Amino acid sequence: MIALNTVARYDALYEQLTRNLPLFAPPEPPAMGVPPGDDLLSAEAMPPDPRQMAIVAVIDHCIPFAHRLLTTQSGHSRVASIWMQDGPPPMVARPDIPFGQELRGPEIDQLRGAGSATLCPDEALYRGLGLMDAARAQSRWMLRARSHGAGIACTAAGYPPDDPTGRAHPLIAVGLPDWALADTSGAAMPLLMQVAVVFIISRARLLARQINRSLAGPPVRPPLVVNISLGITAGSRDGQSLIELMQQHLADDPPPELGPVHFVLASGNTRQRRLNGVLAPGQGLGWQLLPDDRTLSEMQLWTPPAAIGAPAIRLRLELPGLDAVETAFAAPGGAGAQIAKLVDPQGRELARLVLQAVERDTGLRQCLTLIAPPTVADAAGQALAPPGLWQITLLQAPGACDVTVQRDDRLFGFPRAGRQSRLADPAYHDRDASGRWQSRDPQPPNAVIRRDGTLNAYAWGPQQIRCGAHYAGRGGAITSYASLLGDGACGDLTAPGDRSALLAGMPAPALRGAGLQFVSGTSIATARVARWLSQRMAGPNPPRTRAQAVDLARGQGGPRLDPPMPWDRR
Repeated sequence: MIALNTVARYDALYEQLTRNLPLFAPPEPPAMGVPPGDDLLSAEAMPPDPRQMAIVAVIDHCIPFAHRLLTTQSGHSRVASIWMQDGPPPMVARPDIPFGQELRGPEIDQLRGAGSATLCPDEALYRGLGLMDAARAQSRWMLRARSHGAGIACTAAGYPPDDPTGRAHPLIAVGLPDWALADTSGAAMPLLMQVAVVFIISRARLLARQINRSLAGPPVRPPLVVNISLGITAGSRDGQSLIELMQQHLADDPPPELGPVHFVLASGNTRQRRLNGVLAPGQGLGWQLLPDDRTLSEMQLWTPPAAIGAPAIRLRLELPGLDAVETAFAAPGGAGAQIAKLVDPQGRELARLVLQAVERDTGLRQCLTLIAPPTVADAAGQALAPPGLWQITLLQAPGACDVTVQRDDRLFGFPRAGRQSRLADPAYHDRDASGRWQSRDPQPPNAVIRRDGTLNAYAWGPQQIRCGAHYAGRGGAITSYASLLGDGACGDLTAPGDRSALLAGMPAPALRGAGLQFVSGTSIATARVARWLSQRMAGPNPPRTRAQAVDLARGQGGPRLDPPMPWDRR
């Protein structure tokens, strides 16, 4: 039901999905082919002890499913299934895969010649599948040396082929499409994320059935750890989004055939970005739009819950060089949206305001979204927003409002297009008197802009494990950038996100062979936490809840974790 509600909620995105349909289904089929099969792992890659295993799942981008760290000593794949959402047409048609391509472990093994004297190199496999093709825009990522998905997937589930531990941690992966990540606002991401979770649960259950078919004695219910090192900054941030509700439901009531299910999410890297605030009626703040921004900028104001029929939120908005205007929306009554446009004297749109309301147990929460067009044109006649400081005053609301600016920065490996807008408040200071970054908000806060509560907007659910980052080494300090929970904590657990304050990034596998790259931030820290957690889930008395996982970490010296990695210097 939650998945269906997600489709209904994001019905407007079907136009975008349809527009990108050629990316999902190119006309030319691949030259390689394999017969269909029901198994997700070859016999040589099955867990040696099904009662001491945990499935790892990763949702990311450009995941190298043939990487040596995802194989056994015999060369068989530990990747039980990967769904490449913008991959070439499938070699095996499956009714539950509407676009892209799914490959399962035995299919990967057959294509690579696993168990034979000579394995097909991973690069040759990718080329044969149409995943390395300079003529196809969405097949160019594998031509590179590194990707975010390579670092995350191989950190969370990668083991040397001769390490038997790897067979206890089969991987289910979903590779998100290029165009969805290139859209820095993440507009299509909720829909893609939900179908990715449905796919992971489906394949985890199929793998559990395969394991139990060959098992004498009572059936096993393998646990599942899902790593999501992606996020956005704007949203309801109350644990009630459809993404959070689905993950909470799966964690509270795991599906048949599966043991405990944990979702491990990055807290985010935006503590010092000035993207969050709390604005009370009568207060004002600035919104700084930068020049040469080729993407939309977005700000959201969320009211506390109020009774149906409560007056609509009301703003005064003053753009650079223009007279101030005030909003005049009707009281929202539930579904649907009210839209207002701000135009210049020539009738060109300068901004759009959208008022919506969402139901909560205690009433309706109003969300007023302010959308600004790019500040520089790529084509003649394009609407432009004036760069500079936009002044915003909250004239009327049922209480203090959460203010969030949507992320608009360049994602890992993508070309620069957006420039991140930010809030402005003279009372807010980035650094203390000594020049150091301030760690969290003073109590009580002395500015509209906040550091506390800068957490990834996907990660406010009651059972999700939120991961912050610290600097590597014994007793490493919490990083200055890691986003904070509402109470000011740096996630439920932390892991290294940088080697030090001066050396950015942690070593992680690159796309091929023994190559390494450096990945920085809470995303790589999250993969390390997922690795630690999956190893504990394969042991006796696995934690079933977030609280139990945090308690287990603290009992082992946490909540700062630093699990050993195969590529660590010894």
